[in-house]
Amino acid sequence: MLESSRHITGSNAMTGGQAKWEVPAVGLWGFSHCAFYDSWYPWSGGTFQQRLERLTADLVDSGANSFRPHIHWRQVEPLLVASLRTPGDVTGEMVEEYARGRSGVDWGRYDMMIDSLVDAGIEPHVVLGAAYDFQVPVLGPGDGRTLAVPDNLGRDRYLAHVCLHARAAVRRYRGRVKLWQLENELNVAGETMLFFRWRSGRSWLDRGFLTALIEVLSRAVRREDPAALTSHNFHTDIRVAPGIYDWRKDVTRWLPLIDVVGVDGYPNYVFGWPSRGHVIGNKVREAVRVSGGRPVMVLESGYPVRPRYRGFSEARQAEYAPDALLSARQAGARGFYYYEMCSPEGYPVAGPWSDRFLQRVEPWWGMVRRDGSRRPAWFAYKRAMTDAREMLTSRS
Repeated sequence: MLESSRHITGSNAMTGGQAKWEVPAVGLWGFSHCAFYDSWYPWSGGTFQQRLERLTADLVDSGANSFRPHIHWRQVEPLLVASLRTPGDVTGEMVEEYARGRSGVDWGRYDMMIDSLVDAGIEPHVVLGAAYDFQVPVLGPGDGRTLAVPDNLGRDRYLAHVCLHARAAVRRYRGRVKLWQLENELNVAGETMLFFRWRSGRSWLDRGFLTALIEVLSRAVRREDPAALTSHNFHTDIRVAPGIYDWRKDVTRWLPLIDVVGVDGYPNYVFGWPSRGHVIGNKVREAVRVSGGRPVMVLESGYPVRPRYRGFSEARQAEYAPDALLSARQAGARGFYYYEMCSPEGYPVAGPWSDRFLQRVEPWWGMVRRDGSRRPAWFAYKRAMTDAREMLTSRS
């Protein structure tokens, strides 16, 4: 465990009347990443420190000013360390003990990651409390290493434990992480459980539970750091049937709980031709319409280079990335994260990677080849990020 005064800013969780941080005038442009850090340059054989140094250097070289990683709950707390029944059981003393790294809690590598990003001038936009199966803790050895998901733990107990974890994370990184994403594509949690098997349990189909979860996470951030912003990434490729499921209705429903509206879109997930980057601008435009004046960002969008039989290629990736960013910017987006700079490229790593059916694209989003060289999309996207910042700078 790593404990440092650089991260713990005191047991008082409130910051009084401190003004909220704002999305910079030049916007936030960069990359998203979902899986564990073993998927950063998995072919390199480097240590965590070496791969982190390379990641940070590549982010700086790309011109990115922001990076969106996940804090994986299981990595911090492999086995649940407390016995809680409801979120009301979580006390300030529990949060402080967890935030400082009590027995069974390890923040070490996330400390290193946050330090590296901030020191390089890269704004961390951190995903908090995501509950894909590979991210959640287990109940303990005595429970057969059963996943601590809502159906196994009980919904109230699950909300209590994720509340403790979330409050501790925000307290530990208060002032260094200024923008937190609450869960991940929660509006399609049921679909990812049914069709992708990235989640477990029927609780993810319950709209009331999903709202309770994002509310708990929102309150956790606002209690521990009132100056920080909250966001959510609404998946926009599912639930588009008017009057039944519609991501715009999800935005409206959860708008009081977030400060930044994020959209995720993968218009080329199934077929690579033609490149459809312009579709992202249409989704941003719709998000702006229902955002209540909140900033809108594209938090995930990408184009894989394989499988080739479905029309994917490096040339089309290089076409997609700048087109998607440009269309988003013209539609009013205040930022864009490409998913993702570096992907497994076929190497076995932890996370929701698959080589089955439609998911054959999942290991191949990256702009860095498995030999470490950069694809043409790297350079096209770098120019697009520079153009986006220059446009916003000239306007301000």
